[in-house]
Amino acid sequence: MGVQTIGANVKRLEDPRLLRGEAAYVDDIQVPGLRHMAVLRSPHAHARVLSVDVGAARALPGVDDAFSAADLGAQPPAIPALFAMDTFHPAPQYPLATDTVRFVGEPVAVVVAESRHVAEDALELIEVEYEPLEAVVDAYAAIQPGAPVLHANAPDNVAARQVYQTGDVDAAFAAADRVIRERLDMQRYTGIPMETRGVVASRDAVTGELTVWNSTQWPHTVRTILAGMLAMPARAIRVITPDIGGGFGVKADFNSEDFLVPFAAVRTGKPVKWIEDRNEHFLSIAHSREQIHEVEIALRDDGTILGLRARHITDCGAYQRPLGVINASLSATSLGGVYRVPNYRVEAVCASTNKAPASPYRGAGAPESTFARERLLDIVARELGIDRAELRRRNLLTPEELPFDTGLASAEAAVVLDSGDFPAGLDKALEMIDYAGFPARQRAARDEGRLVGLGICVYHQITGPGPFEGGSVRVDPTGEVTVVSGAAPMGQGTATMLAQIAADELQVPYDSIKLVFGDTGRLPFGMGTYASRNAVMAGTALVLAARKVRDKAEELAAHLLEADPADLVLEDGAFSVKGVPASSVSWAQVAAAASPGGSRPAGMEPDLESVQYFENLAAPYSYGIHIAEVEVDPHTGYTTVGRYVVVNDAGTIVNPRNAEGQIVGGVAQGLGGALMEELVYGEDGQPQSTSFMDYLIPGSLDVPDVEIGHLESKSPLNPLGVKGMGEGGAIGAHSAVANAVADAIEHLGVTVTRTPLKPAAVWQLLRSAGASA
Repeated sequence: MGVQTIGANVKRLEDPRLLRGEAAYVDDIQVPGLRHMAVLRSPHAHARVLSVDVGAARALPGVDDAFSAADLGAQPPAIPALFAMDTFHPAPQYPLATDTVRFVGEPVAVVVAESRHVAEDALELIEVEYEPLEAVVDAYAAIQPGAPVLHANAPDNVAARQVYQTGDVDAAFAAADRVIRERLDMQRYTGIPMETRGVVASRDAVTGELTVWNSTQWPHTVRTILAGMLAMPARAIRVITPDIGGGFGVKADFNSEDFLVPFAAVRTGKPVKWIEDRNEHFLSIAHSREQIHEVEIALRDDGTILGLRARHITDCGAYQRPLGVINASLSATSLGGVYRVPNYRVEAVCASTNKAPASPYRGAGAPESTFARERLLDIVARELGIDRAELRRRNLLTPEELPFDTGLASAEAAVVLDSGDFPAGLDKALEMIDYAGFPARQRAARDEGRLVGLGICVYHQITGPGPFEGGSVRVDPTGEVTVVSGAAPMGQGTATMLAQIAADELQVPYDSIKLVFGDTGRLPFGMGTYASRNAVMAGTALVLAARKVRDKAEELAAHLLEADPADLVLEDGAFSVKGVPASSVSWAQVAAAASPGGSRPAGMEPDLESVQYFENLAAPYSYGIHIAEVEVDPHTGYTTVGRYVVVNDAGTIVNPRNAEGQIVGGVAQGLGGALMEELVYGEDGQPQSTSFMDYLIPGSLDVPDVEIGHLESKSPLNPLGVKGMGEGGAIGAHSAVANAVADAIEHLGVTVTRTPLKPAAVWQLLRSAGASA
C-alpha cells in the first residue's frame, strides 16, 4: 500500500514542541543591545493635534529616542489600502497622527528606551496639545447630513460604496406575492488571540539588511508594504514569523507598529522590540463585524424566493488599512448564500466613524451576511406559516445546478459555487438533531415554564482565494525532506496537514518531514494565512513542488538502476523496479546523486529541489449546516446552549482531527458573538470594553459538545479536491445560536433583530413582551 496519510487522524507534529514550552514567539526573540518601544496613544476620539513636544521624554536617562509624526519626514508614508470599491475615498492611516486624531488609541508619538518600564515612564513626559472635536460613533448617524466629518475628501463620511446586482430586481419585487422587510444589526467584536501582536526589528550594520520578526499572518505582504513605506528594496528586508499564538484574521493587517518598530531600528541603529499589551489590543487591533443590514425579500406565497435587495452599512472605523473594504464586499456578495436567488441587488456602504479601523476577522463578511439572511428566513417562515427547514429546502440550489455562477464578484474572487449537495447536508443535520421530534420537546418544555429553542443556519464560505501561494520541497543527501511554505499558520495544524500531503506524494513518513513557514528569506514570494487558504493554496503549491521533485528523482533513480522510468515504483521511501524489490535506491541515494559532482544523467541540473507557485483566481466554496438547541432563563434572560450539530462539506479532508478542531473552535467564537462579545463605545467615542472585565469571551463551560457529520464534495479547482473550512464554525454558529434564542422567545410576541443576545438584552425583550422576569 505504501504511505497514505491524507484522510488519516494522525497526531499533530506541532504539539510535542508546544507542550514542552519549546515554542518561540516574538517576545522570545532576544537580540544583543535590544531596546524597547512604547507608544503614546490619543485619549480623544476626535481632535486636532496642535503640537507634540517629545523633548523631555528624549532627555530622560535610559531613553534612546522619542519621535512624533514630524520626525517621519515632510510627507509621512501612509499605510496603503490594497482593495477599493467603485466609489472610494481613500482615508489612509499614517503610522503616527499628523494633524488630527480620529479614534481613542491612535498612535501619536513613540519612545525607544533600554526597557519597557523606562519607555512607559517617558511617555508621561510627552506634551501634546489637542483641540477636541465632536465625535460620531454610530455608522448610520455618521452618513446622515450634518454629522461630524472625519475626512475632507468624504464629507458624507462614506468612505466607499459599491452596488452588486444580477437580474431584474425591481420586476421581481413588483411581481411578488409577499415582500418582507427587516433591519438586522450585528455588533462590533473581534478576535482575541492568546498572544497579542509583537514586532522585533534589527538592522545589520554591515549588510544593511533589516530583519523583522513579526507575529503576522502574511509576512511577505508585510515585507512588501514595509519596503514601500521605508523606501527600501524588498530584497533588503527579511520578515520572519515565529510561532503565532492565534491570529483569527486580525493579524492579517498592517498596523502602525509594523512600521514604527523597523523605522525605530533604522533610526536608532539598535534592535527594537514592541509587544502589545492587552489594553492596546482592545483599543487598536483590527475590529470587525459591525454592520447594519436593511434587507428586503420578494417571495411567492409558497415561499419561493424571487428577489433580494439590501443595503449593508459597514462601520469601517476611522481609516481604511490594507483590507478595510473586504468585510463590506464579501458580505454584499454572499447575502444570497447557497439559495436560488434569481434577482439580487445589494448596496455596500462603508461608513467612517471615530472608532478603531475595521478589518477581517474569522469569516470576513460572511458571519454578517449569514446572520442577516438566516435570521430573515426564519422571520419569513413565521410570517408565511411555512416550516423553516422546508422554506430553506425549497430554495436551496441542487447538485444538478452546480457549478453555479451567481454573476457576482467580490473584491477577492468571483462567486461561483463549485461543488456540493446543499439539500443533503440540510437533511443530514436535521436527522442528527432529531428535528422531527423537536416540536414535542419544545411544547413539553413550555408546559414546564421553560423556554427552549432550535436555530438553523445554512452557510457558505469563500476559501482559498488567490492570486497565488508558494512552496518548495527539497530532499537532502541525508534523505531529509524539507518543505518551505508561504503560509504562516497560527495554531490550526498546518504543519501536520502539509506534511501529510508531502508524505503521500514522496512516500516518506509524515513525521520525518521538516516544515518551515513564514520566512521571506527562505521563499521569495508568498501570500500567507487567511481566508481558509492553507489546504487549497499552500497544499496545492506543495503538491506541484513535490511532483516536480518526484519526477526528477524518478529519472535519477532510473539512471542509477539502469532501468526505464516507466518500470519504477516509489513506495516507502525508495524507488524500485517493478517485480524486483531488491533492486532499489532510497531518497538519500537519489539526492546524493543529484548533488554537484554526483551521478546524474547528461544535461540534468544538480540538486533535488523545486520551488513552485500555485496561481489561481477561482476560489472554492465550502458550506455547512449548523443547528443549535438552547434554553433561555425567563427570569434572567441567560442563554444556555445545549445540543449543537454541524454538518460540514470541505471537499477532501486531509486530517479529520484538525478539521473538527477548527469547527469546534469556530463554534466557540460564533457563540461568543451571538451571546457575549461586544466592543462598546460611549457617545463621545470612548471605548468601554478595554479589558476582560468588560469584554466577555466564552469559557469551556459555555461551549457545548459539538456533534459533527461530514459530506465530501471534492472541488474541481485543485488537484487535491480540497476546500477550506477554518472559518465555517464562526460563520454558522453566530446565526444558529441567534435563531435558536429567537425560536425560544418569539412566540411571546417579540422579534430578535440584533446581537449580541446578552442576558440583559434578552431580559428586556421578555419584559417588552410582558413575560415574567
